[in-house]
Amino acid sequence: MVGLLRIFSCITLVWISLIPALAQTAPSKPKSPGEIAAADRLVLTKRDNCKREARALKLTYFQRRSYLKECLKR
Repeated sequence: MVGLLRIFSCITLVWISLIPALAQTAPSKPKSPGEIAAADRLVLTKRDNCKREARALKLTYFQRRSYLKECLKR
């Protein structure tokens, strides 16, 4: 009876440890270099626009940094 309990507990522990590995989704297809470059350009232009807005508002350094974080989230 004790041996059966040990086997059952070992099997249960193995299944519990495998759940996160089995729950992961398959990685998405890699993007083409053109798509990556386009997304990069979009992010850079957005960041530049946010920096210009922060300078125009004449914010202090820390205010400017927090403004940039909020602006990039939008």
